[in-house]
Amino acid sequence: MRRIITPILLTCFALATLPAAAEDEEPLFRVQRLTDKILVLTEITPWESNHVVIDSAKGLVLVDPGHSALMGRLIRDAVRRELGRDHFAYVIDTHGHWGHAWGNAAFSEAVVIGHEQAAASIEADAANLAQRAEFIRGQLAQVEARLDELDPASEEAAEARLQRDHFDRIARGLDETDFVVRPPSLTFSDRLQLDLGNLRLDLRFLGAGHSLSDIVIMIPEEKVLLLGCFFLARGSLPYFGTRPQLDPDRWLETFGDLLSDETAIDYVVLGQHAIWSREQLDAMRGYIAHLWSGVKTLEAEGVDFETILKRLELPPEHDPLRQFGATEEELEQMRRFETTALWRQLKESAAIEVAAALDRDGTAAAVALFHVMASNQGTDVYFDENEFNLLGYRLLGLGRIDDAIAVFQLNVEQFPESWNVYDSLGEAHAAKGNTERAIELYKRSVEINPQNTNGINAIERLESQL
Repeated sequence: MRRIITPILLTCFALATLPAAAEDEEPLFRVQRLTDKILVLTEITPWESNHVVIDSAKGLVLVDPGHSALMGRLIRDAVRRELGRDHFAYVIDTHGHWGHAWGNAAFSEAVVIGHEQAAASIEADAANLAQRAEFIRGQLAQVEARLDELDPASEEAAEARLQRDHFDRIARGLDETDFVVRPPSLTFSDRLQLDLGNLRLDLRFLGAGHSLSDIVIMIPEEKVLLLGCFFLARGSLPYFGTRPQLDPDRWLETFGDLLSDETAIDYVVLGQHAIWSREQLDAMRGYIAHLWSGVKTLEAEGVDFETILKRLELPPEHDPLRQFGATEEELEQMRRFETTALWRQLKESAAIEVAAALDRDGTAAAVALFHVMASNQGTDVYFDENEFNLLGYRLLGLGRIDDAIAVFQLNVEQFPESWNVYDSLGEAHAAKGNTERAIELYKRSVEINPQNTNGINAIERLESQL
């Protein structure tokens, strides 16, 4: 079951919050007026995406237009109600993920701006439109089936209805016959300044973090920093570094520069869920700097990872994360996750090496390389179950079913106690037509995790085919 994320509490400053809908409609956005020239439209959806509108002398600017042209039009309608006009000069993508950028299609009058990596990834991702729409329809069907079993008056049913409406909106947007994915036409590699007459936007590449194309946008005159999805809330905590390859030195340099003037920033708008104060961003920068410096120092001393983790505990007075209201268990999970992500920057990813070998030398060579690396594990290479799973599904999506089976099989060998690796390998064998083998694998997955409803449903479906 997909968890509904609870929004991080806003820091203690006054915001005027208005419903963005007509009086007889259910509101889709909370509208927060940060300044006279900056509006934040926060979706009342499980994603709680923030869409920022900048009212400048040279026209309106929208930052992050949402998941489809349908969402873009809904944003446009909300802006028209708030400002009395809806013509946009620019749309800016803070990164290339479809859920935040495919709404570009609704703003044909605007110049779309983004990092060059965002443009490349959006253009390439357009090929996944049909597959993504099918996945969203599947999510919608699951939520609708769950709703049938819930008490309509329960809180869980209310959350499920929010999910249902969210997935339905995305599915309708992706299914529109005239919908075409539109990548940025104005791109940059490092930095771009945009003169809007009475305002100036300073766009900077932040480096790989949440995506390969994360940027930040500083609006000096309004003392507002737009941070995109670099910090991604999971429950009450702002996780960072969700990609295998990260740029922590660049993050720290950029944040350090932005925070050097203590009076330059009043608001930090995240891509989802939250608006921070300058002090919260400063605290998170300090937390990243502490972990990254400590990991590098201890790794150079030859200390093993568990010892690194133990020695990098933060004293309560220096731990910025407690301000987010997390439990001690949640804090420990985050510390382990982020320390692991940074430690891996000093190692080589076995999944990346196997992927390169597959493309370069073929399946047999890639499997042989995996076994060589596995025999030397604990030196320069790390093995991550999720990275191998993502590689397998990427290959499956490309129609390279035999390669996908080989990668999922390696994941089973490396993580034999994980229910998910058997589930994924079962899916690949089912795609190959190896029904009996797929059933065996799904049964092993369900044996390890009896709550694996996907595996249970797959077994029923495949056994009916025999």
